[in-house]
Amino acid sequence: MGRILWDCVAVILLGDLVTSGEPEIRNNVSIQIINFNYERTQVKWNISDYLMKKNLTFLYGLDKASPSKQCPHYILDQGYTVGCVFKTGDNRLTYLLKGEDRIIERKNVRLSNYLKPNSPTNLNFTWREDSVTIKCPDLPIRGLSYEIQYKSTFDLEWQLNMNKICSIKIDGLNSEKCYFFRARVITRMAIYGSKTYPSDWSPVTHWRRSKLEDSCSEAAEKLSPKYIYLITSLVILLAIFLLFLFLRKSARIKKLLMPVVPDPKYSFPGLFDYHQGNFQEWIQDTENVTSPTKVEHLEQECVVEEGHIEELPKKETKDKVGKAIQEYPKLNEDNLSSNQASFGLPQGSSTICLGDLNFVMNDNMYVVL
Repeated sequence: MGRILWDCVAVILLGDLVTSGEPEIRNNVSIQIINFNYERTQVKWNISDYLMKKNLTFLYGLDKASPSKQCPHYILDQGYTVGCVFKTGDNRLTYLLKGEDRIIERKNVRLSNYLKPNSPTNLNFTWREDSVTIKCPDLPIRGLSYEIQYKSTFDLEWQLNMNKICSIKIDGLNSEKCYFFRARVITRMAIYGSKTYPSDWSPVTHWRRSKLEDSCSEAAEKLSPKYIYLITSLVILLAIFLLFLFLRKSARIKKLLMPVVPDPKYSFPGLFDYHQGNFQEWIQDTENVTSPTKVEHLEQECVVEEGHIEELPKKETKDKVGKAIQEYPKLNEDNLSSNQASFGLPQGSSTICLGDLNFVMNDNMYVVL
């Protein structure tokens, strides 16, 4: 009932601003309201092309008062009004946005639904081994939550811790790493709804080994001595291994990349020395000419001269039993040497040469070497 009476009073008070029979234009403008920590309020409007390059008037009233106050401080863009900033608290706001001949927007809102708290200040860090406790003064506003985000230089995303009061403890930190910290204040949706804004982030601080640093960008991250020793050892071993491979493969790689090209000077003697590379002239000069080949340690060809074969006269003798035996006449060494050349090869025999010696063999003889 009270709301209906209030709407009737607002219509009566604003009657002189509304042209008879003209509807309110609401579809070509968007309004943004931000209440900065219950200290001041900013209202910005974004109008359609139809109202571009036109100065609009903003009137407002607090706590059910009529929108009769002129905007104390307009926000300008290219010389035209696009917003208004004025002092407020935890009030209700009634505002009116109008052009030269019509009302553009008229509304009554609760400013707490558009609250944006201030950023936390005076953050205090208390370190104990692998944990840190962060405290700051609480804001004198109910229904807030305090959010601390942190990460190291090795983390890709921020880690989150929240509490209803500005006293947050973070465990599991590495004292050898450098950490980034930042904080902000957010409103609880159950109390303020979904149109509020989180505060701006506090300045980022850098901490390493419980000490405040200017930044964490110096040489990425300082490592402990054991990690430095391990990394150095691995680098040295890798360098030695690569050097060994290079020394072993360098000759092979060089031969593969730049193979040796044979010099035709040594393959064709005289072609370049005497014929200046004229192959036709060189081949005619060397045709039917073969270089002597030195043969070493070859067996000499066994040559047997054919001579006059004489048959020795057979002499028949009788043994004691009276059986006839055929005998060849005995030859002395002189006759043997003088007549050796004239002897022919016996039938069914072959000649074997061993060095300078020739042997006549038949089927019933063998030589043991």
